[in-house]
Amino acid sequence: MYIENINSPLDLKKLKKEELPLLAEEIRDFIIKTVSNTGGHLGSNLGVVDLTIVLHYLFDSPKDAFIFDVGHQTYTHKILTGRKDKFHTLRAYGGISGFPKKYESEHDIEETGHASTSLSFAYGVAQAKNILLDSGEVIAIIGDGAMTGGMALEAINNIAHTNTDMIIILNNNEMSIGKNIGAISKFLNATLNDDLIQEASYKIKDLVSTLPFGDIANEIIDRGKGAIRSFVAPGIAFRELGFKYFGPVDGHNYEELISTFEKIKQIKGARLIQVNTIKGKGYEIAEKNPAKFHGIAPFDIETGELKSKSSNKTFSFLAGESIIEAAKENKNIVAITAAMESGTGLTEYAKIFKDRFFDVGIAEQHSITFAVGLAESGLIPFVCLYSTFLQRGYDQIIHDACIMKANVKFMIDRAGLVPEDGDTHQGVFDISFLRIIPNIVIMSPVFEEDFKEMVKKSIEYKGPTVIRYNKSAVRDSEKNKENIISDNFEIGKAHIVRESHNKENNKKNCIISYGQTLIDIIDAINEINFDASILNLSTLKPLDEKTIIDFINKSDKILIIEESLKNGGIGSAILELMADNQIFKPVKIHALPNKFFEVATRGKLLELYKLDKNGIKEVIIEYFN
Repeated sequence: MYIENINSPLDLKKLKKEELPLLAEEIRDFIIKTVSNTGGHLGSNLGVVDLTIVLHYLFDSPKDAFIFDVGHQTYTHKILTGRKDKFHTLRAYGGISGFPKKYESEHDIEETGHASTSLSFAYGVAQAKNILLDSGEVIAIIGDGAMTGGMALEAINNIAHTNTDMIIILNNNEMSIGKNIGAISKFLNATLNDDLIQEASYKIKDLVSTLPFGDIANEIIDRGKGAIRSFVAPGIAFRELGFKYFGPVDGHNYEELISTFEKIKQIKGARLIQVNTIKGKGYEIAEKNPAKFHGIAPFDIETGELKSKSSNKTFSFLAGESIIEAAKENKNIVAITAAMESGTGLTEYAKIFKDRFFDVGIAEQHSITFAVGLAESGLIPFVCLYSTFLQRGYDQIIHDACIMKANVKFMIDRAGLVPEDGDTHQGVFDISFLRIIPNIVIMSPVFEEDFKEMVKKSIEYKGPTVIRYNKSAVRDSEKNKENIISDNFEIGKAHIVRESHNKENNKKNCIISYGQTLIDIIDAINEINFDASILNLSTLKPLDEKTIIDFINKSDKILIIEESLKNGGIGSAILELMADNQIFKPVKIHALPNKFFEVATRGKLLELYKLDKNGIKEVIIEYFN
């Protein structure tokens, strides 16, 4: 086997060119077997196996800098750069990340997880090499939808204008550039060039000049040449921007890949090569269903079915279901997402309400201001984003949505601790950066019942609202026998879950929290038979100040527990409230520390930071005793 002898790019270079496809087969098999056990981004990685092998075969990493956009397609890169023996730990606690990490290897020069950043980073590296007189190529690999991001287009403009010495590989796997564009451009780049277009136009002009209205026809032809050029030949459009364009190249044809890159190495300046790949290449089930296998949990290789299926609904599913129910009742409701139709639970909605569904691509900033335009025109837009990607539209939330108090409804998925994807995908910042903005409402559900009530109330409310929820199954609402949620949810109203049995005021133990953490708090205190008053905030902004103050005034010590950053979180908001009202009592905020969080399952992360049931028991016993 070839793969057994590959521990670095130097080992790869020892192979003959005709052996590279055989290595690719082994790597694909290795990736499929591993991801079937660990879960991960399968489709994109299978698609770039051949391209990655050729890059490491012809170039010299890390002297030549490889910069992968998003970073979720780096599995072959990791295997070829000495991490093959650790690959079975992919996306596991203490294992290797599914994204580039500088601490893992000198071959990873950027840490990324969000889309459309590679070109800007690569431009910086290339300019630094120029200033420092440092040799070596800079190669950015972008695709899989990332080219729809505004940041990538900003960088394209800058790079082309300065003719910076770098290589951009546009990986067209039919998820970043439309399927028909790839096919048309390959055909026309092989048969058309400026001279042919010019020659054809002259012949047509000579013909129509003899006809009535010939002058008008010739003017139309002149105008049409530019349109023909840009429509039929995307390569010409890149050339007109200033790039030296190559392609399209078959990303699975080694002879074509090697000859093209050998030519590219001989020239300087801003070079762009379009490489067409097949998402899921080599695994037929993934090729037929690339969306499902973009990112997938552990699965059975023979059938492609998930190994473990939960019968419980997720909050993502509930979001889609709730918006469908609302849209059936109200024709003004629309839904928007940024390349996350499936992840945010909108797949069924998109089928039912095609004219009221908008997937804007990887364009979070645009999605928010677009929603504001819809809202200001009388519609009720639901913007469905992951918490980690909401960060990208922060200015638009403030400047466009909240200043105008636009009637935009944000459904924020993957809030709190997020499993497997590591530090770039955590949803732990949103409370801290949202709660300081005026004119916004923030809600946090526990069960299906209060989730759906929050959706209804957000529609009734005139102004920007946020419902935030984590990536987990919705917990059994039978738990509500503990009175965790109110029967009548109202925006801005907290709910007293239980009162301490201690009849003496100012001596009661007090616990304040929100979201699903409340379930684990109830389970924890029941197991240790601990007496405490418990408050469910439900609405995180605006806080129910009167209820909170009354609740705290009856307490001896206050414990605030939240699955969010301590810095700027709801605990901080309550301390601000206490300071404003001259309330001086012992308070402990048990929340997440100010750090970036490691790769692990959600359960492991909750355990590490003592936000699971057992950890909460420890915190309660230690603080109150």
